[in-house]
Amino acid sequence: MSSVEKLAIIGLGNPGAEYQKSRHNLGFWLIDALVEQENLTFKENKQFHAQVSHMQRKERNFLLIKPTSYMNESGKFLSPLLSYFDCAPSDSIVVHDEIAFPLGQLKISQNKGAGGHNGVKSVISSIGSSFVRFRVGIGMKTQPEVKLADFVLSKLSKQEWALLQTSKDRLCKSLLHLLDHGVDATMNFVNQTNRNPEPI
Repeated sequence: MSSVEKLAIIGLGNPGAEYQKSRHNLGFWLIDALVEQENLTFKENKQFHAQVSHMQRKERNFLLIKPTSYMNESGKFLSPLLSYFDCAPSDSIVVHDEIAFPLGQLKISQNKGAGGHNGVKSVISSIGSSFVRFRVGIGMKTQPEVKLADFVLSKLSKQEWALLQTSKDRLCKSLLHLLDHGVDATMNFVNQTNRNPEPI
């Protein structure tokens, strides 16, 4: 991590009540959970089409961002926004849904391609690919006839939503661990918690 003033944590999702509890909005969901846990609030930043919150932790400053452009244009205003708030793109963390993993499972990666995720693709086109990806599983399609776009925009069932709530503390803890200890240490932490879901 460089010595710039702030580190940005960017949650991906679609704005609007109709998209709440959809699979594609897990990035928004987790950023919202962290903001609630830390007793923070979002402010609408109309200039950069985003909701922004500021967090201080261990004498470091963090910027929590939810782009309010739709998922496919998540990166559209990110470059000027990060520049305005003195955040280095390479130090950013992008929190997003991941179809390759079971619901609630977490994987952290860096310097990867978009992997078919249009929101991540938009972010890469704006700030490059050196950011850290905090990938939260949404489960795989079980019905081949359902289009991928329809699946990721589908609502989580009551059972799935309940399961996700039981993962919330673990995911927030992992995200804070990433802020405090960096990528490598948190990858080890996540690998341990994936093998042993009990809190460490």
